[in-house]
Amino acid sequence: MDRQIAERLKAAALALDPLLGEIDVVISEVSDEAERKALINGLGEILRQVNEVFLIPVGLAFPDLRERD
Repeated sequence: MDRQIAERLKAAALALDPLLGEIDVVISEVSDEAERKALINGLGEILRQVNEVFLIPVGLAFPDLRERD
């Protein structure tokens, strides 16, 4: 992948943060514990996929684009 695509991919992946944060807020309001845990697991899977499929490969290809803590 070229740098311009990597930069766009990273930006798009990071743009999901506010939306995924809102999903987390909504999930926290689910009263049924089993349902809430299932939703939390699903959200965790989405976060893992965004990180492993998009952000990590971009960071490996372009170290200066790596996510910093």
